[in-house]
Amino acid sequence: MPNGQQDFMDALAAHVRNAIGDGGIMADYSTEAVKIVDARNHIFRTIRSGTTDEADDTYTLRELCRIDEETLDYTVDYGKLAAVARNYF
Repeated sequence: MPNGQQDFMDALAAHVRNAIGDGGIMADYSTEAVKIVDARNHIFRTIRSGTTDEADDTYTLRELCRIDEETLDYTVDYGKLAAVARNYF
């Protein structure tokens, strides 16, 4: 894994967790998105209404989450975060 990629994924995961909350809001119904402002410095911004647009570095919450089979809550999907991280590192 390239230098900085895991740190980026951890920072993005923390941001997404904060956005969906500890209770795991229904990310499927959420219209919020995460804008990656600066990947190297882990600067993200939550956008109230957005769509996934890789060219604009914007990803909807539902794109970055999956349903945990045990709790049925939405949780961060590290596989998807790794795919996003490959765009920057």
